[in-house]
Formats: sequence, structure tokens, C-alpha cells
Amino acid sequence: MFEALVAAAIGAVAAFLGWVVARGVGPSGTTRHRATLLATFVSLFTLGSAALMPFARAWKQERDVLALLHDEPLFAAVVKDEPSLREPLRAALLEALREGEPGEAVAAGVRLLSPRLWRTVPEASGASVVGLGRALVTTLAELQARDPEQCYRFLFPYVAGPPGGGGSPRDEGLLRALRAVALSARTGSAEPLDRAAARKDIEDAFSRLRERYGADVDVLRHPQAPDVDRARVCAMTIALYSELLDLPGSAAGQALRHVLGPAETPAAGR
Repeated sequence: MFEALVAAAIGAVAAFLGWVVARGVGPSGTTRHRATLLATFVSLFTLGSAALMPFARAWKQERDVLALLHDEPLFAAVVKDEPSLREPLRAALLEALREGEPGEAVAAGVRLLSPRLWRTVPEASGASVVGLGRALVTTLAELQARDPEQCYRFLFPYVAGPPGGGGSPRDEGLLRALRAVALSARTGSAEPLDRAAARKDIEDAFSRLRERYGADVDVLRHPQAPDVDRARVCAMTIALYSELLDLPGSAAGQALRHVLGPAETPAAGR
């Protein structure tokens, strides 16, 4: 819409200047007048669009980024808490806007902040963390089906390097769920996290998985070992998170808040 308005303004100016030039060439309505008017209009419109549209587009993108930083609750809160993040976040949003739509810019911003946002999991509501767990299982299952190595890289990027292939629709779903978790954590309304009960539920889940998969589940005890079977680590991680998601009542949220977040709640933002 904005670019259409800019194009209309350029067209109006080009038409006026074309009329002025054509008026000096011959009387209105003559062939010479019409030919001059058309040629002048096309030339001025083309030159004006080439010269002005990039500047107008860049101005609009900068305005959209400022609006996101101000109006997106998560970005506004993060920048308020950590002003040093404003510039890298602005750059990530601007790059995403240049390449796609505003929704993609929000995803890019959450992706940039994700290491900090994961740290908020223990402070978030059980319902929001269950949503994150479901999105995580979906993402891991997609990566596992595509390439187990990519799944392992997603889980342990500092050990194996980040996964390739860029974002995907399921990656977007995971980022939306992570955003919801971070916003939930900021309300301070989550029920207390009972880590002892969560650990017991996780150990019980391990026991059930051992009955189903045997010793395969033990790879989760040392998932970053140099000689570990990476495909098996990913498969057992999916199985464990799925088992925790099936826990009744608030137990699922409690267990996932414990296992997906840091061991202890940090003073500031995984």
C-alpha cells in the first residue's frame, strides 16, 4: 500500500511536468502534444521511481522496525531491561523486513533472543511450557525424519554446530511458543516450580521408556559424549518429551519447566 502511494505521487508529478513540457511543444490535443506528454511522463516516472522508491522503501522499513520495537510486548520489555540489545535486535528486524514480511521479522527477533528466552522457562506458566514442549517435539520429529544429524545439531549446537537449512514453518511455530513462554514468565503469575516432584516424574518417565526401548534410553544420561549415537539421542529425546507431555494435570508443565529450563532460575534472562 505504501509503495503504491509513493508510485501514485511520482506519477502525479511526472504527469504535471509532462503536461508543462508538452504545452510548450504544441497545442493541446495535437499528435505532437500527446506524443510529447506520453514520452515525458514515461521518462520522468521511470527515473523518479528508480531514484526515489529505494529511499521510500528504506524509510518505511525503518519506521516498521521502530514500531515493532515499541509495540511488540516482548521486544519492548527486553530492550527496556537490556538497552544494549536494542541495536542488534533492530538490525535483525530490519534485515528480516528487507527479505520478507513483518511476521518474519518478529520470528527473526525471537530467534535472536532465544538463548535468553529459554532461561525464562522455569518462571513461565505450565500451560505455556506445555505448548512449547509440543512445538519442540514437532520440530525435533521433523528434523529427525529429514536427517538425524540435523536433529542432534538442533539439540546441541555448541557440540555439533548449528543445524542447516534455515527456518521452517515448524521453526516458526516453536518461536511463537517460545515468545508465549517468555511473555508468561514476565507476568510473574506461574505456580511455584516443585523441582523434587518434577525430578521424580522424569525418573518415572525414564523407567517407562526403559521398559519400552531397553538400554537405548540410557544415551540421554550422557548425550554429548564424543562417541554417542546421535540419531538415538534425538529419538530418545523425542520419546522423553512426549512421555512428559502425557503426564496428567499440572505435572506435565512442572516436569517440562524443570527439564527445558536451566537447573536453577537465573537472575537474568538459557
